[in-house]
Amino acid sequence: MKTVLITGSSRGIGAAIARRLNDEYKIIINYNKSKDKAMELLDELRSTNPNVIALKADVSNEDEVENMFAIAEKNFGHVDILINNAGISHFSLIQDIDFDTWKNVINTNLNSVFLNSKRAIPNMISNQYGVIINMSSIWGDFGASMEALYSTSKGGINTFTKAMAKELAPSGIRVNAIAPGIVDTDLMRNDFTKSELEDLKKEVSINRFAKPEEIAGLVRYLISDEASYITGDIIHINGGFY
Repeated sequence: MKTVLITGSSRGIGAAIARRLNDEYKIIINYNKSKDKAMELLDELRSTNPNVIALKADVSNEDEVENMFAIAEKNFGHVDILINNAGISHFSLIQDIDFDTWKNVINTNLNSVFLNSKRAIPNMISNQYGVIINMSSIWGDFGASMEALYSTSKGGINTFTKAMAKELAPSGIRVNAIAPGIVDTDLMRNDFTKSELEDLKKEVSINRFAKPEEIAGLVRYLISDEASYITGDIIHINGGFY
């Protein structure tokens, strides 16, 4: 049974991924602030899978990442599959972004991908096997007005994904990114009013937002052996929203 570490998995897309993989993998739930949600998810998953743990860590902090991996390895030996899912959004005009906010979003969304991937890679190389999935966004390719900072962080993820895939392929490690469009999560509903969400929905060809479970289904496929020839790709799942 392979081990999967999912950063930022106490709720939303991360929690949906954990639920989708729970029947086949050892699961490491990562959380930073949402302890109650993480513990609820832990109890839920452990009802059918004893090989689940929840670890607190700020995944943009190198020391906390090291500690998280050390505990994960003590429990499960090593991390076979890393899902870099943790992220935050920021919605404002460029001239209203202060530098502390800029650094916080880049640290959380982009630097965390570097830190966790760097820590996971040595064991993956030793085992000549590994899968890394980075959670990007449609805006990482196309950019979004009022979301320059968020778009920048996701664009960085896309380029880092392609570079890592080329570098790590000879070691049996696959690296891909998933770029969702609009996903129906609590975060999305908190960022936009009901009328704004209805206007956004009209721009989606399928005329609805993605469900977190649909993103989780794509993750399950990409980490499976059925996707063994897929690496270095930014895979869009957005219902025709371009």
